[in-house]
This record gives sequence, structure tokens and C-alpha cells, in this order.
Amino acid sequence: MKTNQVYILLLSLFFIACKNKTDNKKTTDSNITTEATVEAIENTNTAKFLSLSDVHINGNMTETEFGNVSGTQLWSRTKTKIENTVKQEQPKFMVYLGDLPAYIDSERAQNSHLMLENLRNLQIGIPILYLPGNNDSLEGDYHSFTNGNGNTVLTKDKDSINPWPVLNNKSTSIKVSNLDFNKEFGYYSVDLTDNGNTLKIIALNTVIFSNKIETDIVDNKPDKHPVYNSKQNAQHLYVTGDDGVSQQQATQKQMHWFEKKLKSLSSNDRVMIMMHIPIGQDGYGGSQMWNPALTFTTLSGEEHNLHNGFIDLLDTYKLNITGLLNGHTHTDGLRRIYKSHKSNVANDMISYSISTPGIAVNHDNNPAFKIFTYNTISYDLLDFKTYFASPTNANHDGDFQFMKDSMYTFKNIYGIKNANEPIFKSLANETDPEIVQHVNTTLGAMSNKDVKLIYPTAVNVHKN
Repeated sequence: MKTNQVYILLLSLFFIACKNKTDNKKTTDSNITTEATVEAIENTNTAKFLSLSDVHINGNMTETEFGNVSGTQLWSRTKTKIENTVKQEQPKFMVYLGDLPAYIDSERAQNSHLMLENLRNLQIGIPILYLPGNNDSLEGDYHSFTNGNGNTVLTKDKDSINPWPVLNNKSTSIKVSNLDFNKEFGYYSVDLTDNGNTLKIIALNTVIFSNKIETDIVDNKPDKHPVYNSKQNAQHLYVTGDDGVSQQQATQKQMHWFEKKLKSLSSNDRVMIMMHIPIGQDGYGGSQMWNPALTFTTLSGEEHNLHNGFIDLLDTYKLNITGLLNGHTHTDGLRRIYKSHKSNVANDMISYSISTPGIAVNHDNNPAFKIFTYNTISYDLLDFKTYFASPTNANHDGDFQFMKDSMYTFKNIYGIKNANEPIFKSLANETDPEIVQHVNTTLGAMSNKDVKLIYPTAVNVHKN
């Protein structure tokens, strides 16, 4: 009897052990399935786009060194890297955030056309969205988009079948529709639809808002004025741009259009705002990037200074806006935008602007471009990869090449482990010292030059 009891006990223990082993296996299998499902969900609900900015090509220069614009060799290598990256990453579309030519007035039109041709000749087969930079004016740096003859940098590259500002608009990668392009000033909106979900793009010409000032001698006296207002009136005062429109008038026209676009959004619409010159403080010079003297009157008749009024619009439509993209700085930085004057409390953050580094290396940055990952339902930006080239000559100051695996990600630099956490949330949770440290880590796109913010307060944008 005792023997039978022992035997039964042993069988029971064996059964329990086997059951536990089976249950553990089921649990493990369940975890594997869940992880695979999550990965599948991430792959299904995410997509990518590529951003490029500030090539500043000089068609008469071959090699490139720190402190200079882009020679043809660097662009050729960049073109190859972009084409290979598009083949590997399969982004839905590409944006070019402004500044086509080198800083040579006599060759401005020629180099602008050369860069537009180079963008057109990229073998990528996806839509390419272009917006104006401060060098993308035929008459000079920071001038109006249209000159006195009614021409722009796009005039010579005119193509009725495949026109700017959105090339390859018949691409099957994503549907392009509802283009509303103001040809005179260069700003526009367009819808990008994929699997029934639509991202609205608003591409602003923020060169119109520029704070760039120059001084000329008029009647033997210094005349200090915005560069944008490049033409004199009968009293020899600089009051209008090359197109005959003043900076204030152009600002009012664009901001009215911008407010109307935002006001037309439904509660479920998602919009990404693109621009060349970002809002906020210059991290190197310390001054405001936008002219503080500019104002605009809202559709309801209220007058605001441009800076504060723009932030108020972002606050009003913050549930629609996925974020802002900019070029211009040539560096890999970002800005958090707050609805208040001083507070950096996470709840006060309403949006953010991410910079795409330049290909030109005259700010001591490495040449770089980005691949963004976004949620295809909410269109929240989730992550980005920055692909960069490094100097390979003996002095480590030129002959830039894109080496294998020469890239880093936002989530890696900022220590974000949740693949589905939006960039907005990650930035809102950072303290000021943390975000300054992270920005300075990547500011030069891993340049071996000491590229750091001189004015760390530039990482936060508040009302004036």
C-alpha cells in the first residue's frame, strides 16, 4: 500500500512538473507571439520620409572642406547615399527644406538651376517637396522669392508634366492631391494620402519673416533696413522687396493664408508645418530668427506681433499639428515651443521644430540628411535617423564620405526605449539641462569640430 502511495505521489509530481514546463512554454510562446505581433503592428502602422536641406552647391567646385559650401564630389556622394537609403528604407516621400545655391551672386541663378536639376534627377521615384530658403532668390540672399520680372528660381526648371514645388506627384508611394501653391511667394499646402489616411503639409516661406538686417548709405546717411526690403522708393528709402511688396505686406498675406488653412482643418486632420528659417532665438548670434518688428492682423481683426501670433495659432491648433521641420541652421538641433512667456512645464509645451543638418559644411557640421519614422494613423513623429558623412583626408577637414553605418537615431541619443513614444512626449519630459546636453551631442552631426550652442536658451521658444 505504501509502495502504491509513493508511486502515485511520484506520478503526481511528474505530472505537475510536466504541466509547469508546458505552461512555461506556453507563456514563452505567448511572449514571442506578442513581441512578433507588436513588431508587425509597428511595421503596419509606421512609415518614413526623408528630409534634406542646405546643399548650397557650387557647380565650379569639386572638393569640399570644413567652412565651405558643397562641391560636386560631395553632392555626387550624397546623391548615391540618398538613392541607396531610399531603396533600403523605402520612405513614402522626401522634403527639401531650402537653400539650393552657393553664396555667389553672379552664379546664383546657374547654381540654383543646377541643384533643382540634381533633385529632379534623383533616382528615387517618390514625391519630392521643395520650399524656399533664404538663398533661393534670383536677386540675392534673403530677397523676395519673386523678382521684379516675375521670375523665381523655379522658372528655368519649369516642367508642365512634372512641376515644382512637388515633383513626382504621380508616384504610387503616396497619393499627392489638393496642391494650393502661391507662386509669387513660394508657400503652399498639399495633401499626402496613404491607405486612406491623409497628412496635410503646410510649407511656409519664412524667408519673408527674416530678421536679417543690412546697412546702406542713402543721401550720405546710413540706412539700416531688413535685407528683404531691397528696393528704394521715391524718397530713396528701402521699403519693398524685388517684387514690389514690403516685408510687412508679404508677412500679412502669408499669415492670413496660413490662418485660413488652419481654420479649415477638421478635428481629425493632421498637419505638418515645414519652413526654412525656424522661429526662436539664433543659437549662435543670440538674436531672434524672425523680425520682431513684423506684425499681422488675424481674420478676426486682432493685431499681434508675428512671433506671439504664430505661437498662438500653434496653440489653438496644437491637436492638429504633428510638428515643425526646418533647415537653415546647418546643424542637427531642435526647439521646444511653449504657449507661455517663461514656463518650461511639460504641459505648456505645444509643439517643436526639428532641424535637418546641411550638406554644406560651412557651419563646421558634417554633411547629413534624415529619415523620419511616423505613425501612419496619428502621423505623430516617432523617431529619426541622421545619416552623416565624415572627413577622410589626412587633415580631417575634407574629402567627406558616407561610411557604412554612419548614422544615429533620436531614440538612441535621447535614451528612449519605447519605440511607439512620440518625439513630442520625449521632448516634453526633458529638463533644460538634459535637452541642451542632448542637442549639443548631435549639433554638428557627429562632427569632429566643437559645434555647441553659444546660447543654450535657443532650445526653448517662448512668447516675447
